[in-house]
Amino acid sequence: MESTNTPWTGRDQRAAEDEIILEQPEIDEEDLLDQPASVEQRREQPAPVQQRREQPAPVEQRREPPSRVEQRRDPPAIIESTIQPPLPKNQRPKGRRNRRNLLLIVLGVIVVISVAFGMFNRSSGSGAVNTTGQSTPLPSSTPISNRATPTPKVTVTTGVPPNVTAGALILLNPGIVRPGTSMGVNGSGFHPRAAVDLAIKQQLSDQGQVVTFVQTDKNGVFSGELNVPATLTAGSFFIEARERGSNNVARARGMIAGGTPQLKLGTQVGKPGDMITVSLHGFSPGEAINVYWNAISGQPVATLQADGGGGVGQAKVQVPFGAAGANTFLFVGAKSHSLVTSSFYLLSLYPSVKLSNYAIRADNQMSFSGSGFGPGERVLVFLNSTSGQPVAIIQTAQNGTFSHGGAFVVPFALKGRQTLIFLGEQSGTSVAVNWMVEPYMPNAQASTYGGLPGTTVSFYATGFAHNEVVHVYVGRTQNSTGSMVSCFSTDQKGNAAAAGSYVVPGNAQGKLVFTLTGSKSGGSASATMSVTAAPSAVQVPTQQPFTCPLDTASSTSTSSTPTSSTPTSSTPTASTPTPSTPTTSTPTP
Repeated sequence: MESTNTPWTGRDQRAAEDEIILEQPEIDEEDLLDQPASVEQRREQPAPVQQRREQPAPVEQRREPPSRVEQRRDPPAIIESTIQPPLPKNQRPKGRRNRRNLLLIVLGVIVVISVAFGMFNRSSGSGAVNTTGQSTPLPSSTPISNRATPTPKVTVTTGVPPNVTAGALILLNPGIVRPGTSMGVNGSGFHPRAAVDLAIKQQLSDQGQVVTFVQTDKNGVFSGELNVPATLTAGSFFIEARERGSNNVARARGMIAGGTPQLKLGTQVGKPGDMITVSLHGFSPGEAINVYWNAISGQPVATLQADGGGGVGQAKVQVPFGAAGANTFLFVGAKSHSLVTSSFYLLSLYPSVKLSNYAIRADNQMSFSGSGFGPGERVLVFLNSTSGQPVAIIQTAQNGTFSHGGAFVVPFALKGRQTLIFLGEQSGTSVAVNWMVEPYMPNAQASTYGGLPGTTVSFYATGFAHNEVVHVYVGRTQNSTGSMVSCFSTDQKGNAAAAGSYVVPGNAQGKLVFTLTGSKSGGSASATMSVTAAPSAVQVPTQQPFTCPLDTASSTSTSSTPTSSTPTSSTPTASTPTPSTPTTSTPTP
């Protein structure tokens, strides 16, 4: 056989080596275990490939060299094959096959147990088998109760009763309400775009009262809301929906919740004396309803009467006295003993008082007008301090006001700035008002501006206190009281004309000054006259010291004059005695 001149390449060499390696005999696993040759040992042995390289490869071996793709797929395969050649499947080690088979068996058992457990849980709960293909969650550590879950029984009636036909329908939401609250009404089965009146009835036989109307949509459906009248009593009632211009009518029954009375106040903020509106429902028919303030004790502040339906449509209740802030109204049925309460915020009182005169002289009457006190309470009037007795007592009206009350007479003992304190007896509220006591500043003059000794003089005076005694002094100075020579009494206006008398003594000459002093007011006035010297001696009897006969009457009337500690007052009355004119001789010029 002739050799060819085909050049030997490195590629052919690698192909030849692969063929030689593939032609090696199969090695049993036991032989490998008996002869554990390492890779280093095999590498030291002269490879048969080196020997075969010198021999020319047969043509058949060179004809089918391995492709480049196969060489590039797994280049390390040559080394791995050199280290441990692959074995056929039927000649692989039995240990590996046994482990693989055992693993498959364990996995199969786990799958079977999981499927069986899931089917058991589903069959015990709802009787259905999981066919969705989803995995069943593993059971938790929580213990499972052996008690079976009860399955609700549903009764299905086959067929439709012959007397049931489609038509208008309304539903109430909620179906149980309280008087005065709102409820929803939903309807269907009416004509499109139709107006539907909603009426409420206590009984089906009643005509009913239309409370509102609604408009249906294009499908004949509506959704509305209405207010339940507060006059409805506990029990059932009916809502009727009647379509205008049609025979479509639907009814639904509702219930009024009973057992608990209902209360509505017109306002929950006010002050004592305010009148508030009260509405009540849910009491026994015809029973008396007692109204208490903060506690169910003592006398009620008001008593109301329930009607035949156990309610009070509207009634007026006056807010009583109490502490400012949160308070409570309590309404108690006399028979049923039903109780309903409502909070009420009581405002503070801010009274005000006006005086008839803020600058006044003593012995004059002062009156007062006020507002902002408690209803029907007494107002005590104190002077400068609340520790003493009141100087006046005033009764307020039901709205806490009074007008021109008091009639307080200013005593002569008061001088200058004063304070009146007005204190509500029940409400405890108070207000203080300042005022001024003005002094008396009278005027006086003699009946003549000049005369001779022996001339009789009388006096004219204004500005004194009414009905007071005025003393006339001669020779009075700051250091001397002088001598009283006459006296007289003023009228109701504090004036006097040609009152008193005095005879100019024979030795008088020059300017003669008279000082007039009020016995009660303390007001003082001066009158002056000139005495001309007589051309000859005048024989005028010597006058005795003068004693005013009016002082006794004045002291008697003064005892009846009210003081600041007396609540009631009376107008002092002073008699005007006729002054005694001393007997004098008229000098002959």
